[in-house]
Amino acid sequence: MHDLSPVCCASAAEKYSKLTSAPVKAYHGSTDDIADDPNVDLVVVAVKVPDHKAAVMPAIEKGKDVFVECPLGMTLQETMEIAEAAQRKGVRSIVGLQSWQSPLVRKVKEWISAGKIGKVLSCTWVGSKTAEVAYWAPYHKDRAVYAAYPENGTTVLQVTIGHTLSALISALGPLSSISSACVQRFDTIEFVTPDMTPTGNIIKSTVPDQYAFCGVFKDSGAVLSAICRGGVPVTGESGRGRPSLVWLIDGDKGCIRAESSHVTGSFLHVTTPEKIFLNGEEMNVDDGEDKLDNMGREWLEFAKGAEGYYPTFDDAVLVYKHIDAIARSAREGRRIDLDI
Repeated sequence: MHDLSPVCCASAAEKYSKLTSAPVKAYHGSTDDIADDPNVDLVVVAVKVPDHKAAVMPAIEKGKDVFVECPLGMTLQETMEIAEAAQRKGVRSIVGLQSWQSPLVRKVKEWISAGKIGKVLSCTWVGSKTAEVAYWAPYHKDRAVYAAYPENGTTVLQVTIGHTLSALISALGPLSSISSACVQRFDTIEFVTPDMTPTGNIIKSTVPDQYAFCGVFKDSGAVLSAICRGGVPVTGESGRGRPSLVWLIDGDKGCIRAESSHVTGSFLHVTTPEKIFLNGEEMNVDDGEDKLDNMGREWLEFAKGAEGYYPTFDDAVLVYKHIDAIARSAREGRRIDLDI
């Protein structure tokens, strides 16, 4: 258990020692100490994104296996540097791209591989970063102020669309090219408490909140059309009848459709859509075999070793190459071919 504050760290270590009925050691300050401990096999990094690299590199250099939450790095370059360090030292890596373990994503991959819809022709994704999810515009949690500033590497593109891309890549493979457009429709960001009460603190928004992108899947040749609708409500009078996700995959012999009106409906790393159809028949994708959430399933796969199905730092680089291509295409007004 590592924390910058010795008091907080000692308190947390005591708490989890009691919960697990096992000793939990406290560390504070630099991560060099935990990296030097011969009794530590794996280091988990779940801190603010700007601190990811400084926290994880000592552990990698000491040969520890490592987990880092998503995004792995603040930029594509930083993400690649972390991944290259892990490769160079030969450590096992795992990153928080939990949509790999989404029951829907795994079932979509299975259905397509089994030929349930024939040859894939196209994929359409209409997703939302809803207003009720208080990050970025128009509302942002006052407990995570740093994430509202784009220089910290936690924009809607890097986080929300990053998780979307991870789900799409896991189910259908990477894209060979991307064209995109983005606009900023909200002028301000209003900070709110956890119960959505305004704090009175309002800042100017400086980043896009609406994204549209299209491309061609490298493996199948199918076309992708996707949009991220930022800041739209799905509850109350303004949100009546408004979906948070519509995902369509058309094949020459059938189709897959998933729909949600949940506030996190497009976040497949945490939510399974309420309605899922295969060739017109409503399906239940929860096999009921375990009670784990997606993160729990990811750890279970990691524990399987080489046989496990989980995202590594290399997969984080792949996702970030798509993120970077979306940003470049919107900025330069041209199609970007991905180097994959």
